[in-house]
Amino acid sequence: MLDLVGKYFAGRQPSENGAAGPPPTPAPRITLKKKRDLEQVHVCIGVPAFPIADRRRFSASILNNLFGGGMSSRLFQNIRERQGLAYSIFSEMNPYRDAGMLSVYGATTLKNAPQLVRSVMAEIRSLKSDLVTDEELRRAKDHLKGALLLSLESTGARMSHIARHHLYFDRFFTPDELIVLLEAVTREEVREVAHEFFRPGQIAATVLGPLNSFKLTAEDLAA
Repeated sequence: MLDLVGKYFAGRQPSENGAAGPPPTPAPRITLKKKRDLEQVHVCIGVPAFPIADRRRFSASILNNLFGGGMSSRLFQNIRERQGLAYSIFSEMNPYRDAGMLSVYGATTLKNAPQLVRSVMAEIRSLKSDLVTDEELRRAKDHLKGALLLSLESTGARMSHIARHHLYFDRFFTPDELIVLLEAVTREEVREVAHEFFRPGQIAATVLGPLNSFKLTAEDLAA
């Protein structure tokens, strides 16, 4: 294998990673689209997040995980389990080379849609005002560590992991290195990321479904 790779690549000279470009400019719009043939109202709330190589990516991953990244997250427990407002409710991170996005998705009835938005915004304000608990921080770190190790079980996944690291970081981080960086995140850093993400005037939303007289304003998304 080494001889074959050397035959085709030995003569190539190292070069700078030239794929980077200027980051896009986010537009915090509110879009309402009536779709009468849908049974539920689909709500998506999003904010700009960090690029994939940002040093704060571990704090952001923990924030996303405890906010809406699983069945023990705040969104799942408070909006689905306690209030029964939605069957499907979660948050997710989508980081790219030059930008990123954190989004919240929920599907509910038209009657419950305003309360769902209010509840999501209440959770966002809580993340900004109060430190997350030690238990939440520990649970999020353990969840992310487990997901990392499980994602590297196959040879193909390991090779993709190595290639992705070289594309975005110009080096390879071992699982042990990633775990150390993840474990170093503090409760204060998680709150700092919440303040960075959920700044006034940069929260966007899209709502799709049988909206009738449903309205959503920038004041409803005030964080």
